[in-house]
Amino acid sequence: MPRVSRKQAEANHDAVIAAAARLFKARGINGVSVPALMAEAGLTHGAFYGHFKSKEELAVAACEHAFAEMRSRHDDTLAHHQGDRHAALIEFINRYTSKAHRDKPELGCPIAALADDAAREENKGALRRAFASGLETMVGSVKTMLGARSKAGQREEALADVALLVGAIVLSRATKGQAISEEILHAARKTLAGA
Repeated sequence: MPRVSRKQAEANHDAVIAAAARLFKARGINGVSVPALMAEAGLTHGAFYGHFKSKEELAVAACEHAFAEMRSRHDDTLAHHQGDRHAALIEFINRYTSKAHRDKPELGCPIAALADDAAREENKGALRRAFASGLETMVGSVKTMLGARSKAGQREEALADVALLVGAIVLSRATKGQAISEEILHAARKTLAGA
């Protein structure tokens, strides 16, 4: 079989990371086999070790990729509102506490989707560091959107807001199909956005 070009190899590498980010958020890291994620990327199982030394190495890269996508969405929201931080924050809260976010973890926040994986004892190294770094990114984005509030209390408020949002989506997913699932989303949205 002919060797792929460097450009194609990089595209394949990126495709594996993007596929892993989606699948890991949807099913958890331990819920996805290497053959399944390679198939999702449109590649053969045998090609995996040409890109990564281990599934753990890929999990770190996928986590970093998912958080970079999240940061880009936050930046786009702020840009869309032309710097109106309050409007951006309200949009972010409404989107985060939506049924669509609850129902499609593969497209949503990596914090809510990967917290359980990052908390597992076997992931106390590089994955946990990547997760913590991504969490700091989200807290920083929320802090930026809080805008004119007191600087001293912004980080604490951002931490509390992020904890409420993540907790709401996790509990809502765990109770999907029950009335309380939507009640949780509504309560979080009302508490944070007044809607």
